[in-house]
Amino acid sequence: MKSALTILIADDNPSDRLLLGAMLKQFGHHVVVAKDGQEAVDLFDPAVIQLVCLDVRMPHKNGWEAAVEIQNLSLDSFIPIVFLSGVTDPVALSNCLEVGGADFIAKPYNPALVTAKLNAIARLLVMQKTLEDQRDAMAWYNEQLVHEQEMAKEIYENITHSNCLNDPALTTYHHASHTFNGDVILAAYKPNGGMHLLLGDFTGHGLSAAIGALPLADIFFDWTKKGFLMRQIIPEMNARLKSILPANMFCSAAFIDIKANEKNVEVWNGGLPDLLFFSQSKKEPRRLTSKNFPLGAVSPTIFECVVEPISYVPGDTLISFSDGVYEAADRNEVMFCESVLKPLYRGDVKPSDSIDWLIDRLKAEGVLDNPHDDISCLGISLDTCIGANSLTDQEFAGLVDFPADFSFEYKLSAESLRTTDPLPYVLQIITTVPGLSSYSSQVFMILSELYSNALEHGVLELDSSKKNTLDGFSVYYKEREQALASLKNGFVKISAKVVSDKQLGQLILEVEDSGRGFDYESLDFTLGSTEVPYNRGLALLHQICQEIGFSNGGRTVTAHFHWRPEKNN
Repeated sequence: MKSALTILIADDNPSDRLLLGAMLKQFGHHVVVAKDGQEAVDLFDPAVIQLVCLDVRMPHKNGWEAAVEIQNLSLDSFIPIVFLSGVTDPVALSNCLEVGGADFIAKPYNPALVTAKLNAIARLLVMQKTLEDQRDAMAWYNEQLVHEQEMAKEIYENITHSNCLNDPALTTYHHASHTFNGDVILAAYKPNGGMHLLLGDFTGHGLSAAIGALPLADIFFDWTKKGFLMRQIIPEMNARLKSILPANMFCSAAFIDIKANEKNVEVWNGGLPDLLFFSQSKKEPRRLTSKNFPLGAVSPTIFECVVEPISYVPGDTLISFSDGVYEAADRNEVMFCESVLKPLYRGDVKPSDSIDWLIDRLKAEGVLDNPHDDISCLGISLDTCIGANSLTDQEFAGLVDFPADFSFEYKLSAESLRTTDPLPYVLQIITTVPGLSSYSSQVFMILSELYSNALEHGVLELDSSKKNTLDGFSVYYKEREQALASLKNGFVKISAKVVSDKQLGQLILEVEDSGRGFDYESLDFTLGSTEVPYNRGLALLHQICQEIGFSNGGRTVTAHFHWRPEKNN
């Protein structure tokens, strides 16, 4: 803004009006003249006038009244008002300030004083214009920032969310303290049924915390889809986060592996509040405390993966929540873990209502109105149907299938059995056939069942009858870990053969182990023939496969799976 101003003068005295107008024009300003207060209001235009000079005593409308109306007409514009008066009454002068006057010019006019005051007002207006320009620039920048954040948030949510979160067995709640949520809940169906779940809480809040969720989600979804085990996925997550996150940043997390076919769930807790397992046979929940470092906190050489197995019956419930719930303060500034959560820990809250109960308590204590941390809750209604849809909800690529014929053999010695899970690698090779890739879930189920039987019952010689009780599952898998860790001899050999043409595709899987074999003649392949919580895998495979055969005294199992390529055209 230039120092020349457009000034409105209102004075009922012609000589004073002419004198001040001439003086202002001599200084280079533009002058608009009014003979009284009402005419001043009529002539005032906030888009043109930058300064108003009002005589205090005027007919029709005095200076004070005109000042109030002019200020109302100014809207958001800053238009200084200078009062002209020969009055020295302190009350009259204070009224000028009360109605919004910026300054006084006393009569008779002193050219030097008028010049000084106008120069001061001009500097004030230039400063005001600069602030308005900066305000507009900041508003535009903020609008762009919000737009970019909303776009980034949508991308972030698309990456970190999956359709599995809509599974009826899950209840989730997310409440961010900033635009971006530093907490993350991930869910993915496993190829052989069941589900992987992860609730993570990154250090800090907002965008910086949310960025870490992207590589975490990438590994979680990709490795789960390929059939990797929880014990393989967690160390990979830790290694990736440790390599990319700042030294003061990590992710407290709980990883949950639901093995629906076995009515078993495994829980890994690294730095989160206790997970609560509600069994129908007990009132108080079992508390699954943190026994691991958070993800990204320590190097891969130090990182360990301590997992707690739990057997369940349909109707049991598992819940998890982030620090935002545990450390929230009630209206008396007492942490939730010391006050609000006690009924939940005592088992006084109905398990199926626990997440809704938590949300109600957060609302009642005013936490959601002013959250100091991101808040996330996850409830799981455990059932044998979890992940069942993963066998049928296939996304066919619509590719033309070409004939494919190949075979390979994969043999694992004792050392490889201790340190390697071959299933994801074998599955990747098999599903290179376009038509067969659409049946990866079924193929993985066949592979995993044959391989686990060969390893656990053949090489390790474990007895399935130990799974007769719910606690027996935990004992069984603990013995499995111990036996595998001390394994010195033995092998498992996986052979695969694919033959396909335009009419029919055939996959022949053969798994051989070094065990003693078993009496396969007495096997019952009727899926619903028994209520025992084991020996259901082969019966399920008998429904999926066209043929299952045993040889070599039960040490070799062969499964035939057929598909028709034209289904994908």
